[in-house]
Amino acid sequence: MLCGRLVMSREQLLELEDVKRSLLVQAYRMKQEHPHMSPVGIEMEMYSALMAEVKEITTRIQMSAEA
Repeated sequence: MLCGRLVMSREQLLELEDVKRSLLVQAYRMKQEHPHMSPVGIEMEMYSALMAEVKEITTRIQMSAEA
């Protein structure tokens, strides 16, 4: 685990912005394609997807910081 402040490169910040943008598009599509789903169900799906992305990116950042 990293201690202190985590500094991200420009490329990493751009990658996070791309992920955020794609997740927002995915959320919009999901609401359009599945209007019968409750907002809670949709939010849980998006939360799970977001947390998986955050975990993957965090792992990569930690590995690059340790290298």
